[in-house]
Amino acid sequence: MKKTFVFIAVAFFPAITFPEKSLAIQESVLDNGFRMLIVKDSRVPRIAASLWYRFGSMQEPVGEHGSAHFLEHVIHQGTTTIGTTDFQAELPIIQEIYETEQELLLARRRARNKLRIRDVFYEELEWPSTSKIDALRLKLYKLEDKQSVYRVFWEEYNGYRRYGSLSRHEDPVPASTEQEYLEITVDLPKEAIELVFRQEAERMVNAVMRGWEAQRFTVLEQILNGLSRPETSLNHAIDGVTSLAHPVYIPDGGHLRDFANFNRESLIQMYEDYFVPNNATLVLVGDVDVQIARSLAERFFGTLERGPEPPARLDLEAEPVPQSSIRLNWEEPLYPGIVLRYRIPGVGHPDRPVLDTIAALARGRHGLLGRHLIERGLASSVGSDFRVIHIYRFGSPAAINFMARVTSDEAIPATEKAMLNMIDRLRVNALDPVLLARARRTLQLEWEQIQADRLELAFSIGHFQSMDKWQTLTEYMERRLNVSAQDIARVARRYFIASNQVIATTRIDPRKASP
Repeated sequence: MKKTFVFIAVAFFPAITFPEKSLAIQESVLDNGFRMLIVKDSRVPRIAASLWYRFGSMQEPVGEHGSAHFLEHVIHQGTTTIGTTDFQAELPIIQEIYETEQELLLARRRARNKLRIRDVFYEELEWPSTSKIDALRLKLYKLEDKQSVYRVFWEEYNGYRRYGSLSRHEDPVPASTEQEYLEITVDLPKEAIELVFRQEAERMVNAVMRGWEAQRFTVLEQILNGLSRPETSLNHAIDGVTSLAHPVYIPDGGHLRDFANFNRESLIQMYEDYFVPNNATLVLVGDVDVQIARSLAERFFGTLERGPEPPARLDLEAEPVPQSSIRLNWEEPLYPGIVLRYRIPGVGHPDRPVLDTIAALARGRHGLLGRHLIERGLASSVGSDFRVIHIYRFGSPAAINFMARVTSDEAIPATEKAMLNMIDRLRVNALDPVLLARARRTLQLEWEQIQADRLELAFSIGHFQSMDKWQTLTEYMERRLNVSAQDIARVARRYFIASNQVIATTRIDPRKASP
């Protein structure tokens, strides 16, 4: 029976080969360092345009976590020529806003420097204030209202929409910020592509941070919505115990306590440091005329001055692993489940394609993890959740999470034992070849879907350019399809070890958990 089963599996899963024509990416680099990457795809007369800055939450000062994401929002409120009916009339108000904020910062520093007792239990949004601070903040609100008389709300975003833009994002800020990148992505008819060059070159040097307080509360609402889900606090706690100090594990959305600390002086400095041509890459995927694109790049971005090399706050090596397995027993009532986490290297490392394969191999109820638990009666084949979250977007370090929801609190100890047994099987090369073949097919389908989707392909190219370099993308994807059982065993023995391990447990009734 076993031989027949393996024979059928091999017949059903033929050897994986890529089309002879590989992904063709054309690169242009201007004299000022601005980079453009182009993939021609003439099936539809549209172009996905994705602009990437190597900048993210890892650059934030302590006490201002979340400011990179906030900067993403405020630079989308217009420029000196976009989003205003009369910029010259705005200028005196902008100057008064800046001077008032300087007064506010001084008043806050004086008040904070008087603090001697640091409270442990406090409402994060209710730091002690003074009448001076309150008056200055109220003045800023009124000045912002005065400035809004000249403001044309969301002119950039609506400009894109008027020309038929599509976006990866659902709100009027067509962008996202993570630990190591900020990307702005739209999809336009090919005849409207000049709009991207014109607006984004203008944003790179002339952004005006209008609607500051409104955006502060918009971003704050996003964070509060996330915190309304109990899993968010759990994930933050797991991040907190995973690393001793590395900033990649700080929530990219920031901490609530820091929102009152965001200030124009600090954000303008980040904007000037990182929003420069030599720290930017524009990816175009679609029905692109390469010569027209290069001409537009020279016309709009080529005239911008090259900036100093941005501060190298992204390239922080991971500190040594903790040298002991870390346990987190979540004390808030939640579903019964386990998260098994291991730190792994970043995108570009030769072991990452193998780790991608392990993630594909284990996830889902028909994957290695689900089958392992269902066979032992620890999880139901219906309604259970077997996830392997490979945090691919991070550079160094990253993490891979094996996650399972199970039938009851009482099943937790046996589930943990079974999950660790599964890890041991990976390490000793006890792997079902049928599952490995299925994982390869899954990864092949994923790559084909990415190549068929302009927005996703533009995102993948920009992501690799930010994390490593664009040239490694195709090789990376091809290597995932040729990972062997021996490769998996080698990588599992290196990373899936107790000294690099976090085990987090959740229960419906955590009070009954054994000590």
